[in-house]
Amino acid sequence: MKMETNNRGPLAKGQVWKTRAADIEIVALGKRFIHYRITRQFGRKKVSAQISGIEAMANYLAANSARLVKGHSTN
Repeated sequence: MKMETNNRGPLAKGQVWKTRAADIEIVALGKRFIHYRITRQFGRKKVSAQISGIEAMANYLAANSARLVKGHSTN
């Protein structure tokens, strides 16, 4: 189940979302889980790879007023 986020359509592989605290890049998208990378904006040296539920990520993006910086990849 893909969740709508900020009326910009469903989450997709290759998207980059920007929040106040970090940039979130969606690496892979499954049926239930999403694999993503978080890059902190304070120097961009530390990259954290994480796995979460798709619905949880959609809720996080909505709660933190994330904005879509880069759309989905064409791969």
